[in-house]
Amino acid sequence: MKINSKVFAKNVYKIVNQIPRGRVMTYGQIAAIIGQPRCAQYVGWALHWADQKKVPYQRVLNRFGGLAAGYPDGGRDRHRFNLIEEGIKVRKDGTVDLKRYLWWPEKINFEVIADFLNKIDKIKK
Repeated sequence: MKINSKVFAKNVYKIVNQIPRGRVMTYGQIAAIIGQPRCAQYVGWALHWADQKKVPYQRVLNRFGGLAAGYPDGGRDRHRFNLIEEGIKVRKDGTVDLKRYLWWPEKINFEVIADFLNKIDKIKK
């Protein structure tokens, strides 16, 4: 699959900039919303090179609510600190309760999400 990295990153930043303070999204969730459901890792790469002053990348976690080992400027410890600053409770195991803090944008292409969920169901079978 060929991805235009500049366009992809721009779309990632657009979504991440919508995440309210005190809420989080996952890499896979963002990838699915922008129509690239198998590109969660690309979301992480795009965020790794983002400017935190312009893109609040601390609000993005892995699918288990886990902190990023490759988090710029200090790894998981810095990621934990930035989330706690926003009022997000980080567990001792370095995860966040996604049931409590996960956020979804109001405008979503649900056809993309439905297709993503259907593909996951087929993989599980």
